[in-house]
Amino acid sequence: MKAGGAREGEPVSSPAPEAGRVARGALWATIEVWGVELLQLLVFTALARLVGPEAFGLVALAMAFVLVPQNLLVHGGWIEALVQRRGLTRDEIDSVFWLLAGLGLSSGLLLAAGAPLAAALLGLDELAPLLRVLAVCPFLTSLMVVPAGLLQRRLALAPLAVRSILGVGLGGVVAVALALAGGGPWALVANEIAWPLAGVVVLGLAAGHRPRLRASFRHVRSIGRFALGITGEQLSTLGELLVPRLLLGALVGPTAVGLWGLARKLFDLSAELVARPALRVALPSFARLRERGEGLEAGFGLAVELTALAAVPGYAFALVIGADLVAFAFGEAWREAGEALRILALLGPLLPLAMLLGSAFQAAGRADLVLRLAVLGAGLLLLLLPLAVWGVLGVAAAFCLRGWLLAPIRLGLARRALDLRPAAALAPLGPILAAGGATILAMASVRALVAVEGLEGPVGIGLVAAVGAGAYAAALALLARPALRRAAEGLAGLRTRPVAPAAVRVSRPSPDS
Repeated sequence: MKAGGAREGEPVSSPAPEAGRVARGALWATIEVWGVELLQLLVFTALARLVGPEAFGLVALAMAFVLVPQNLLVHGGWIEALVQRRGLTRDEIDSVFWLLAGLGLSSGLLLAAGAPLAAALLGLDELAPLLRVLAVCPFLTSLMVVPAGLLQRRLALAPLAVRSILGVGLGGVVAVALALAGGGPWALVANEIAWPLAGVVVLGLAAGHRPRLRASFRHVRSIGRFALGITGEQLSTLGELLVPRLLLGALVGPTAVGLWGLARKLFDLSAELVARPALRVALPSFARLRERGEGLEAGFGLAVELTALAAVPGYAFALVIGADLVAFAFGEAWREAGEALRILALLGPLLPLAMLLGSAFQAAGRADLVLRLAVLGAGLLLLLLPLAVWGVLGVAAAFCLRGWLLAPIRLGLARRALDLRPAAALAPLGPILAAGGATILAMASVRALVAVEGLEGPVGIGLVAAVGAGAYAAALALLARPALRRAAEGLAGLRTRPVAPAAVRVSRPSPDS
């Protein structure tokens, strides 16, 4: 039997997320995210010094076209639909697989055919050959979506970690070798292709899904209804990701695109390292709480608290020494990216709350709210993007202003749709943000002293970072002891003994489920 042991028309079991399973899932998600992001950062650092901002900008502009179909496939709601669906059958799994494979292949062909037009629109002839090769990415991505959804449904996250780490590691080796040989932007192209290629092999083998040559629109219709809301949200997200690239490319040039890409990458790194492991576990856990008729408030508050504990010091460091770190790690040519990172760090307090609220809306079957927030956010960003006339720093300011304007709207929707009180959602953040504020004050004071004494550079950065780490630990011990205790209890859950997974017996859902 394939696809989790299900026969044709028979529901695929979905194990209940007992504490040990959830904790182990969170552990593997953390291993994946930290392993991938740290490897990517290592590869990026080497490539940044070897090829420079202009080459990064050229590939980022080519990926601006590729990411539209690629992200709609992998982040367009299909994985979430497979995870949350109560009665998933083999027919539905196969039908979704072939639908996505067809979409991936057709979009890749369209990208390859339209490469000369894209290059002409941006006035960059060298863009066309890069885009033709990168057009293979959507098709490769489409083949790994269903296996990834089946594994995440079972909270079997170890293969996801292997896939990601293997893809980044092999891609990094090839990319650095090409860069050393003078490959320029082609080194970055090889790096982009490695991740989906590894995913096809590793996830396909681990999920145990062997698609049959059959598909039915009827079987994907109700799944597609759920995915459609997230697809719409992803379109808005893609707009805010790609429009600044294209705008900077047209107004300033590919170097500015490369600088903005690094600033966004380093800012998004915080979300990947801290929030992504929580999100991997949050969606299936929130969905099971909903099935049992339990409220989300207690579990949501704990998730926000634990995520903020790890996220806040990173934003404090970025705010105070972000530009110095970027210039030291990547070279002085990239310093402006560090200044943009300092502006983006002002969004730090909002990020864990916003991302976890998105998972809670999806678990409650309210993907429409995620879509509405995304559309509203995209509209606000478009209104603010004229700030791009000030270059990379203006774009960073537009993103920061948009985030703070959306925060009260997001909390209001959570109150109405999830019965989640804003005070309860924000309360866990208070002591942690206070500790973060104390950390910023301590680091800023030491940085000013370091500048006066002429110790700028690696010695000064190390001294400021050490003071910041000590200040955050001391402030947490003074202001947030209950949060530290709950974090310790969560880590203790990793030692929970495994139990046999129980199949969830549910009736076949109606098309509206």
